[in-house]
Amino acid sequence: MEKVINNQMGTMDIKKLALKTSMPMVISMISIALYGIVDTIFISNISEDALTAVSLASPIQSIIIAIALGMGIGVNSILAKTLGEKNNIKVNKIILHGLIFAFLSWCFIFISSICGLKSFFKIFTDNKEISKLGYEYLSIISIFSIGSIYQVLFEKILEAHGKSKESMIVQISGAIINLILDPILIFGLLNNKPLGIKGAAISTIIGQFVGMLIGIFILIKYKIFDFKNINLKIEKNISSNIYKVGFPTTILELLSSIIVLILNKVLISFSESAVSLWGIYCQLQKFALIIIYGLNYGMIPIVAYNWGANLKNRIKETINYFLKLAIIISAISMVLFFVFPKQIISLYDVTDEILQIGVPAFRILSCSFIFAAISLVLSAVSQAFGNGTYALIINLSRKIILVLPIIFIFKNLVGMQIVWYSFLISEFITMIIAFKLFKNIENNIINKIEA
Repeated sequence: MEKVINNQMGTMDIKKLALKTSMPMVISMISIALYGIVDTIFISNISEDALTAVSLASPIQSIIIAIALGMGIGVNSILAKTLGEKNNIKVNKIILHGLIFAFLSWCFIFISSICGLKSFFKIFTDNKEISKLGYEYLSIISIFSIGSIYQVLFEKILEAHGKSKESMIVQISGAIINLILDPILIFGLLNNKPLGIKGAAISTIIGQFVGMLIGIFILIKYKIFDFKNINLKIEKNISSNIYKVGFPTTILELLSSIIVLILNKVLISFSESAVSLWGIYCQLQKFALIIIYGLNYGMIPIVAYNWGANLKNRIKETINYFLKLAIIISAISMVLFFVFPKQIISLYDVTDEILQIGVPAFRILSCSFIFAAISLVLSAVSQAFGNGTYALIINLSRKIILVLPIIFIFKNLVGMQIVWYSFLISEFITMIIAFKLFKNIENNIINKIEA
C-alpha cells in the first residue's frame, strides 16, 4: 500500500496529486477554523467579559499548538523525504521519536500551567471577572492538552504517508465532537447543568482526545508504525533533524503569540472592546487563510518526496501550481472581508463599539491577504527542503520584526489604527524578502538537481 502511494507522489499529475493530498487537509483545516469560530460565537453569547477572557487566553492556546505543530512538521518533513528514499527502518525510528517528544512536550506544558496560569490574566486587566473566567477556561485547555499534542502528531505522520484523507478524519472527528458538545455543556441543553465558559473548554478537550484515539486506531490499522519493534534509544541525528525543521515553526508561533499578548496590552489601553475585536479577527483571519495552510500541508510532502527522488521538474511544477492557487484563494478572501466587514463581525453577539472599531480594521487588514498567502507558500517550500531558517526569517518578518517597531513608533501619532496598518505594511515587505530567499533555494538546490 505504501509503495503505491509513494509512486503517486513521484508520477501522478500535479493537479490531481494536489487535489488528493491537499483537499482533505483543506477540508479538515476549514472544519477546525469553523469550530474555533463557532466556539467564539457561543462564548460571545455568555458575556463580553467571557469573550475578552478567551481573547486574552488565545495566545497561550496558540503556544500549546505551536509546540505540537513545530514537532509535527519536523517529523512530517523528514518522514516524507525518508519515504522517498525507501528507508523503512528509519521511518519507524522517526515516528518513535515523535511519540516520545510529544509526551515530553505535554509534560512541559503541564508543569508550566500549574505554576504560571493564576497570575497570567492579572498582567492584562484589573477586571476580576475577566481574570476568573480566563483562568477557568485556560487551566482546563492547558492541563489536558496531551490529546491536542498527539492529535497534531498523528495528523502529520499520516500526511507524510500520503494519507491525507485519514488525517482529515482525525481532525474533523474532534471538531464535530466539539461542535456537538459546545451548546450542550455551555448552555445546559438536554437537562445538563450549564457550565458556561468551563463547558467550552471541556468540549474542546473531549474533541481533541477523540481525535487522538482515532489517530492511534489508524496507525494500527495501516501498520504505519511497528509497535512490536520499539527501541527507546534517542538518536541525535534524527532528533536534530526533527527540530531543525520544526523548531523554527515553534519559535515563530511562540513569538507570534507573544506579539498577540503585546497587542492585547496595547489594545486594552484603548478599550476592552478592542481586545474582543482582535480575538474575533484572529479567529476569522485563520478562516480566511486556512485554505492556504491546508494547501501548504499537502505541498510539503510532495516537494520533499520529489526532492528525495531527484525529480526537479516536478518540484518546480508543484511550487508554481500551489502559488497560483494561493493567490486566487486569498484574493477571494480579501474581497469578502473588504466588502462585507459589518456582516461578518455581526455573526458574533457584539456591541456597537466593537462594530465601529471593527469595520475599518477589517478593511485595512484584508488588503494584506494576498501578500501573506505568497509568503506562506514560499515559507512552506523552505520547510520542504529542510531549511527551517528561511521559513523562520519569512515568518518573523511577517509578524514581529516589522510589526512591533511600526506600532510603537507611530502609536501616539496614529492611535489604534496603526495596529492594523502595521500588518499590511509588514506583509508587503515580507513578500519581497520571501521571493529573494526562494531564489536562493532555487539556485542552490533545485537547479542543481540532476534530472
